[in-house]
Amino acid sequence: MSLRFFPYSHLEIRSGIPVLAVSGFHIQVIDTSTGAVLFSTLNSPANVQESLKKSGPIRCAVLDNSSTHLATLADDKKLKVWKLDGLELLHERLVLDLPKRPTSAAFTVDGQTIVVADKFGDVFNYPLHPIPPSESQASSSTLLHDEGSAVPGGVNSLDLTVNAAQPTDEPFSKKRKAKKQKVHENPPVPRSSLASHVASSNGTLVLGHTSLLTCFLLTPDNKYIVTADRDEHIRVSWYPQGFCIESFCLGHTQFVSAIHFPSDQPDILISGGGDAELKLWDWLSGKHKVDISILDSVKPYIKVKMRPYKRPTFAKSVEKQRDQSREETESQASVPPDGEEQTVVAVQKISTLSNYILFTVIGGTALFAVAYPIGVPSSPSLVHAVDFGKPVLNFTVAFDQQIWVNLDFNWSENRDDPQDGSPIRVVRLAVDGQMRSMENVWSKVFHLHLLTKMGAKAGAASSEDLETLDFYSSLKSLPKNTGEYDDDEDGSGETTPPATGIPKNIKTNTRKQSQGPGGGKKEQGKMKSQKAVAQKKLESQSVLVNRGGKESDVPNF
Repeated sequence: MSLRFFPYSHLEIRSGIPVLAVSGFHIQVIDTSTGAVLFSTLNSPANVQESLKKSGPIRCAVLDNSSTHLATLADDKKLKVWKLDGLELLHERLVLDLPKRPTSAAFTVDGQTIVVADKFGDVFNYPLHPIPPSESQASSSTLLHDEGSAVPGGVNSLDLTVNAAQPTDEPFSKKRKAKKQKVHENPPVPRSSLASHVASSNGTLVLGHTSLLTCFLLTPDNKYIVTADRDEHIRVSWYPQGFCIESFCLGHTQFVSAIHFPSDQPDILISGGGDAELKLWDWLSGKHKVDISILDSVKPYIKVKMRPYKRPTFAKSVEKQRDQSREETESQASVPPDGEEQTVVAVQKISTLSNYILFTVIGGTALFAVAYPIGVPSSPSLVHAVDFGKPVLNFTVAFDQQIWVNLDFNWSENRDDPQDGSPIRVVRLAVDGQMRSMENVWSKVFHLHLLTKMGAKAGAASSEDLETLDFYSSLKSLPKNTGEYDDDEDGSGETTPPATGIPKNIKTNTRKQSQGPGGGKKEQGKMKSQKAVAQKKLESQSVLVNRGGKESDVPNF
């Protein structure tokens, strides 16, 4: 069995600095002139390598504007800050404020604050360097003291609670047992706080969504933060006063998974997700400008597909159906995923180059380019594509206008196929929108690094390691009610799934879920009540008729 390696999940290419490459658990800094590896975490001290291994694959990697510090986040929710020169780990801290896995991160303009979002829907600020524990505890105690000073007489409410538990000199005080103070895992939260818990990692809550937060962007002047979630919302808030909402960009009917500010038009926002089109907005006012249809152009290139997920149903066994005495009990039967694999459209990343919009979709093997619309287009825009044969994980527009594309070269329709191809491909965008793949030296350099530098050490990945990457889990977690369609909606007698493989009426989320034979407990309870009322009415009618009365005299139940 041939060795397999982690693909490159992130590249940072800037003028005047080496190339920063993230692959699995590790980071490399590569000289742009010679292709030599200048620094690598494979050469870090043993304790650093052990920490990287325990953290899992790096999910987020961001570089500040001065190209001095690098921040990384992995599944263990540890925020690591590196010094790019020498790839030295300055510090790491466990950000307990994040209940779920981080989804995206960014540096502020001054490089002194790291903004992190997680799947729970929260966005937090963290200082570049951790605040010493003594200062952090002092600020927390001051905050709690201020909150408690609202008690008349200026007495701290926490002091009242503590003093109430202390024994006094009053008679019979010995008979009373002092209340044992409960030790809380988390310290008390001030009532005026917007957070659900005290930030234990020097984090400051910026804002929160009630849905899975997929991505966010800071405006170039850092005055606003734009956030997107699974529930079709795009919110524009002040930064860092996230509780002040400037506008909403509403119009998506599916999840939003990618947003982008064009560098030459910062007043425009481009968004995409599970819809059949990209949308352009005047984000400050929330006004929708134009749609760009992409569905028919991208579907042929989506090679990674998912089986539809079905909720567990509650079905009665044959014995319980025959035995009326046990009618109230039900047995839970989990229905395994079945049916054919379906295509799910989910925009992965959006960028711009010249007068074209570049984008990729999760599980797609191509990079797409479409002309930036001028006004309202009279006909569908032409979407150009360059196919690489392997799913695209990420892409970066370099300073020299070349586009670097990261490929999942481990993926194959047949898992037993050997690993082949280059992990990095470079393409150039022509004036007419066509993209041409370039067989330059860099593609070979990155392939060589995988086979030699990383293959000789910890860069080789086992099957278990590759499974932890989980690049395509969003195809299941982002769509709602995937695979559950309306039966015979068009009256043809057949069940017709939507073209995107995503259920209809998802905007209102009103699709009735299947509860198995007889419905769920709630539906069965209603049926019993209706039967009981009908039976009682029939009995009353028969009694009244026997007494010589009229049917109209029967009371309504």
